[in-house]
Amino acid sequence: MNFLNSIKFKFTLWYLAILSILLVLLSGGIYITLSQVLHRSLDDSLKMRAVHLSEYRDIISIIESGTFEGDVGELISFYFYSNDRLRHISPAPVTIQLDRDLIKEAIAGKESFSTILSENGQVLRIYARPFTPDKPRIRPDKFVTDSASRRETKLNNIEIRSAAMIIARPTTDIEMALKALLRILYIAVPLTLLLAGCGGVFLAGRAFRPVDIITRTASDISENDLSSRIDVNTKDELGRLAFTLNKMIERLEKAFKRQKQFTGDASHELRAPLSIIQAESTLTLNKDRSVSEYRKALGTIAKEADHMTQIIEQLLTLARMDSGQEHLFFEDVKMNDFLKNLCTDVDVLCREKKLSFELSSSEDIIVKGHRRSLRSLIMNLLENAIRYTDSGGNISVSVEKKGDMAAVSVKDTGMGILEEELPLIFERFYRVDKARSREMGGSGLGLAISLQIAELHGGGIEVQSTAGAGSQFTLKIPCKTLKVERPL
Repeated sequence: MNFLNSIKFKFTLWYLAILSILLVLLSGGIYITLSQVLHRSLDDSLKMRAVHLSEYRDIISIIESGTFEGDVGELISFYFYSNDRLRHISPAPVTIQLDRDLIKEAIAGKESFSTILSENGQVLRIYARPFTPDKPRIRPDKFVTDSASRRETKLNNIEIRSAAMIIARPTTDIEMALKALLRILYIAVPLTLLLAGCGGVFLAGRAFRPVDIITRTASDISENDLSSRIDVNTKDELGRLAFTLNKMIERLEKAFKRQKQFTGDASHELRAPLSIIQAESTLTLNKDRSVSEYRKALGTIAKEADHMTQIIEQLLTLARMDSGQEHLFFEDVKMNDFLKNLCTDVDVLCREKKLSFELSSSEDIIVKGHRRSLRSLIMNLLENAIRYTDSGGNISVSVEKKGDMAAVSVKDTGMGILEEELPLIFERFYRVDKARSREMGGSGLGLAISLQIAELHGGGIEVQSTAGAGSQFTLKIPCKTLKVERPL
């Protein structure tokens, strides 16, 4: 099979797609989190620096004197109003263009952060806060930059009551750290996906190896050979699937064996009467016969034709039951009256064979059943009892209620059944006494049909037998549930 069309490939693709989304989200989360942490750290450092400088209330005088030394890359400015004009003083000659509203808010007492782009293209982080100096006067000979014209102007004896402290630092280190992180992620994410893809293909191959075993075993199974089984012993879903398939194959193997045996037995059963009919017809037609001989030959042919008809009807009945086409109409059946009517015909058969017959019942029992099918079932049991009981024997029929089941028992004192043959008697075409079955007229289908009728009624048939002492067949079917009305 093409690997691109396999479940392993599709499984790996889905795995990589989900992993890619997770890695992208994780990488984005790391990048955003680190960026926020670094910028927050920069803001905290600017605020701490401003607090530290605010402790020096004469910081403006120190800057004015030229003795102030700031940190590397740091820009510090103080903005104030003089003669209604905004001016600033800074220890470094470098100036930055700030928003006037930011400065005004800081002078008014509000601190804030801002990010700007300097003239040389450098990104600066700005912190502005109010500042009140202890020594508000600047020496007359000090030059102060005018914020509007950006020219130095000499001021005479300026008094500064409130100012805005501006501290700025470049974000170059943060940008370098984030770029380094991006380079790592650009390499790590594809490499991780590549390794994960290789690992995914390997793990998918191992995970789906039982599927390959199941496929190969299934391809080796044919109608003529159902002996193969799937050799998968894991306890996961595939192991349970293999166990279920093995059970299904086992059932199919048994079904095919039963079908082959059934076909062979049916052919054998039909071939015997056909052979007799053909032989009898050939012998009769070879030369002229007397009327009595013709009558005897035709009687034999009719008897075998009746036997074939019986077998075919029983086969059709079994076929309809197997296919679920035997739709039965269930009605209330009073078992006492039903058995009395049925046993009237049976009593005649028993007297012909010199058998004693007895019917006993303990109470009125009502079941939901199909009358014709129940009659066929019980008649099969009674005919078997009559067929396999010698003259002088006894046959009895009884019905009683056992729990929520009606139990109809047919007991005889006939030849009985060997213990090892009891599990086989309900198989189709199986006969207990194969030597005598032909002359007794049995087809080997009666008990199989009887069992299926019992199962269609929601019940079953139990057998107790002793070889040479007789047998007892007990039909059990559910009783009808009667609604008991309580008196008002």
